[in-house]
Amino acid sequence: MAKTSLQKSHSKVSNAKLTLICLLLAIAFPVCVLGIAMIKDYKTLGIILAAAGGIETLCDLVLINSFKR
Repeated sequence: MAKTSLQKSHSKVSNAKLTLICLLLAIAFPVCVLGIAMIKDYKTLGIILAAAGGIETLCDLVLINSFKR
């Protein structure tokens, strides 16, 4: 029997993908903010954290925007 659109959109795989993307975003954004806050005292580490967190945040936002259920 063919799955309906609602059944496909609420599948375990679809929910797991969306949860993983949101979890990564919930980790990456605070890392970016922490990096920005650390730039004054620990310049190199702060820049690295801010850049890595910022890039990951942007990637996660693109993934959320392109996510199809």
